[in-house]
Amino acid sequence: MKMIPVLFSLAACLAASGAAYAESPMEGLKFEQQKRQVIEDVKKNCAPAGAVSDDQFANLVLATEENRLRVREATLALERNDAERYAAAVKQVQCPKAE
Repeated sequence: MKMIPVLFSLAACLAASGAAYAESPMEGLKFEQQKRQVIEDVKKNCAPAGAVSDDQFANLVLATEENRLRVREATLALERNDAERYAAAVKQVQCPKAE
């Protein structure tokens, strides 16, 4: 008798993890799109010197832990449609120095 509740619990856990796993690729893509938007907005504030590709600029911005934190904050604000926090986080990103 005790085995049935355990089996139901196990089945519920497996079903829940499967649903979360199915959403993961789309959530990852959404996060990457939001991160790209943040980098584009940072690029508007920090005009890079010379010809720097978007990927190179993103790598320069994300080279420091502080900037990674600010980009993450901006991405979360973008996800939550919080324009005020988004703008504040983007402004706090330190402009990278071209190498």
